Amino acid sequence: MIAGYDHFVTLAESLQWDETALDYSADREAWPQLTDAESARVLGLIAGFVIAETAVSGELAAYQAAASDSSMEAAFRAQLRDEARHARFFDLVAAEVAGVPGADPAARRDALRSLVSSDLVDLFEERLPATAGRLAENHGSLSAAVGLYHMVIEGVVLLAGQHAMLEALESLSVKLPGVHKGCELVLRDERWHIGFGSRIVQRADIGPDEADMLLEQGETAAKVWGDLITPAAIETAVRQHRRRLKAAGIKFW
Repeated sequence: MIAGYDHFVTLAESLQWDETALDYSADREAWPQLTDAESARVLGLIAGFVIAETAVSGELAAYQAAASDSSMEAAFRAQLRDEARHARFFDLVAAEVAGVPGADPAARRDALRSLVSSDLVDLFEERLPATAGRLAENHGSLSAAVGLYHMVIEGVVLLAGQHAMLEALESLSVKLPGVHKGCELVLRDERWHIGFGSRIVQRADIGPDEADMLLEQGETAAKVWGDLITPAAIETAVRQHRRRLKAAGIKFW
């Protein structure tokens, strides 16, 4: 028998961190020294995360409300706390390290939106809210909603972007240690989020149509970063997505 979700709540408690406690002083000094190509790529990835993390932190309440038991609800609540911190972290980096103008997070998000593809914006600002809206009306659609959120958005899009960000940061001519540390911590959080979503999917009765849709969504979503991640990274993300779905007991016909 598959256990509940208390393990994820305990794990989340052990992984807490404070984005304001990281030291960004060296990052602020280093940013103007980046080449144009370096700053363009890193800023593009930051833009994607600002949009993505703001969206996911705003929609997760619908998932929490649809939880089937108290342990699942507590895990969603812990994840919501993480996602809100991720949104604050990337906004802080945009404002204080990259110097993105704007009087508040919404204004900075608007300033960054042109740096990412319309497909990425559509995924986070149209498709995800629509899915959360359907879930709010019908809690029986939880497995499909988790499939999009945890398996596709987190397991493919955000994971691929985070690996691309760490790769970009490690190859810079000058280092951004505070940003690098924060991105490592975000990735650490996302791993348990994906594990949590995989557990929900594993316990659901996923039919062939929904399984095929999850696979197709992952293959399409991997491309929303455009030129900000490499074709090889996209292939890796899709391969890992397929492997993760199989590990969750999903069969493809």
